[in-house]
Amino acid sequence: LSHLIRVGDYTLNKPGLHILEMTDAISLNYSRIKKEAPKNSLKSIIYSIEQERLLKYEKEVYGRYSLISLISEVDKKFLFGNRNDNILVCNNGVDLEDYPF
Repeated sequence: LSHLIRVGDYTLNKPGLHILEMTDAISLNYSRIKKEAPKNSLKSIIYSIEQERLLKYEKEVYGRYSLISLISEVDKKFLFGNRNDNILVCNNGVDLEDYPF
């Protein structure tokens, strides 16, 4: 089991089932930050470069793992479209009807 994309490659050469718990699409977060940063700022430039590189890498992991877990349909669709065969969306939250505050 690998938690987050940054450590995923470290477990691929080990025997057994390969599961990647991505939590979310980091490249989607980077694209949102990039949009909020002032144009041509250092932050915007860095996030633009990293967002493109990370998005490519996040999409490449699809065939490498027996199972990939994300916390939202938004992240799943952003990275993998309608693919469903080895992707699990496991929401991270509280059902307010069952557990009202």
